[in-house]
Amino acid sequence: MTEKKTIKNFVETLERRVNDIREDFTELKAEMTRRFGPKKDDEIFRALPKPQPLDVPLKTVLMNRRSERSFSDEPITDYDLSTLLNAVDGINRPNGKRTTPSCLNWREIEVYVLKSNGIWRWVPERNGLLFLSIRDVREETGFGQPAILAAPVELVYVANFKKTRGRMTMLGEKIIELFSDDWDDEAAEDIRRRAADLNAGAKVQMTYLAAAALHLSTVVRLGFDPERLGRALHLGPDEKVVAVQSLGYRPSSIFDHIR
Repeated sequence: MTEKKTIKNFVETLERRVNDIREDFTELKAEMTRRFGPKKDDEIFRALPKPQPLDVPLKTVLMNRRSERSFSDEPITDYDLSTLLNAVDGINRPNGKRTTPSCLNWREIEVYVLKSNGIWRWVPERNGLLFLSIRDVREETGFGQPAILAAPVELVYVANFKKTRGRMTMLGEKIIELFSDDWDDEAAEDIRRRAADLNAGAKVQMTYLAAAALHLSTVVRLGFDPERLGRALHLGPDEKVVAVQSLGYRPSSIFDHIR
């Protein structure tokens, strides 16, 4: 293949990728607008800064990784938030694949970011946050745990099972059904549930590692009402909250907790 053809193929592939991202984002905005209501054009999307390199030895990160339940109420900077979210669910290859694994490349785990200024949805393809609602719903993420709920950011990992029912997946399930007497709809749904737990767990652990590198406190939590939190996030019937992770700077003194 000549150099000219190679460049042409690269440009065409890049154009297709850009168009796919544009279409996906347009669909996402339309869906979120349907759920949360219309917004002003300048309120729709907040681009985050380019993520910073995490030049911390893995040994150091592993030694510092821990659950911490004490947080300063200082807001997390956009630079640190961008760096962390890119570690958790960023794009690290030209084909659009992510920094954390996903069974069958479903990418069904979606990350919602809850802050004092509202509900946001992480959009890795555009390295930014899509604004959904001005409501501060962080208190919906726990059962009366004031110290933990003082965290400035709550990451909510949502499994969108609609993404696990694509054409190729359904075709694969039909093929398995031909060769296995034990395969049925219940077995398929069980795999979907276990995949969501596994994929969310990978993101949770990446959050821990990135938080250790950035000197942030974090703790993952299962003590919440998934239906209540799902209503606050306007989730659909095919979506489920898998886990919540509190995130913030470490307090420098007891006065960091006074609001």
